[in-house]
Amino acid sequence: MPMPTKQSSPDFDLHRQLAEIGAELGPRVRDATETLFRTRHGESLDFEIVRDIFYGPDPRHRLDVHKPDSDARDLRPVLCFVHGGGFISGDKHKVGLPYYDNVGQWAAVNGLLGVNITYRFAPEYTYPSGAQDVALALEWINQHVHEFGGDRSRVVVMGHSSGSAHVASCVSSMSSDVTSHNVPRGAILSSGVYDPSLGEGTYAVYYGDDQGSLRERSSIPGLCKTEIPLLMTSTEFDPPNIQSQTFELVSAMMHEHHKLPEYVLADGHNHYSVMYQFGTSMTWFSDRILRFIVSVTENNR
Repeated sequence: MPMPTKQSSPDFDLHRQLAEIGAELGPRVRDATETLFRTRHGESLDFEIVRDIFYGPDPRHRLDVHKPDSDARDLRPVLCFVHGGGFISGDKHKVGLPYYDNVGQWAAVNGLLGVNITYRFAPEYTYPSGAQDVALALEWINQHVHEFGGDRSRVVVMGHSSGSAHVASCVSSMSSDVTSHNVPRGAILSSGVYDPSLGEGTYAVYYGDDQGSLRERSSIPGLCKTEIPLLMTSTEFDPPNIQSQTFELVSAMMHEHHKLPEYVLADGHNHYSVMYQFGTSMTWFSDRILRFIVSVTENNR
């Protein structure tokens, strides 16, 4: 009797293709991953997007607001998303591509108000400009998000890659005073840089190359002390230097609190696909993100 043939699922095939693409950072992997995911995004959603609102004085101090249906009586929780780009590039919206509108629209689909921001780039602007920009965006949210149906007291900030580094630096340096509306209810750190001294010069364009100051620019001590709930994520096909950053943070928090922190490994994904999957039929990772958002915003602190 012949053995039954195992049928490949679409997700299994995608996993194989992502594994074949590789784990390094750069345009080759990014572009190949964009090609794989482009057809997985359906037609544009009808949720309103208010683009290019200035939250500060610099030309790159801009944000987009993704609004869910406006018939809700109550103000909605807010997801503020900070994109990556190696500290030197990237944007909240790529013309002709669904990224990263897909994150803001995913937020709107799930009853949140999505706020996608962009920020100043190195080498013109270096540490701690990114954290300052995130703080400035959170201040704009505090002052104005109610005008779009958002609840300023229920904000979660999420950063990816260099955006995660900026969110981590911002959160690590801010007060955990729950009476301050600028303090988010939670922070999601996705495949970021948390201790630049571990990079052997990889992150010098933003953090500088003075070995004496790099350790002082680590966000890990502040993240270990903060009372703001954190969710850390990385991917199976993140490059080793990003994996080591995440596990350095996870290890430090475990030793600080004597328990494992909230951490999710996005198996089957690379550094780029983990954000490209938002808004597709691949929902397990985004469902986990949503569960964290709900858990930290559903009750008043």
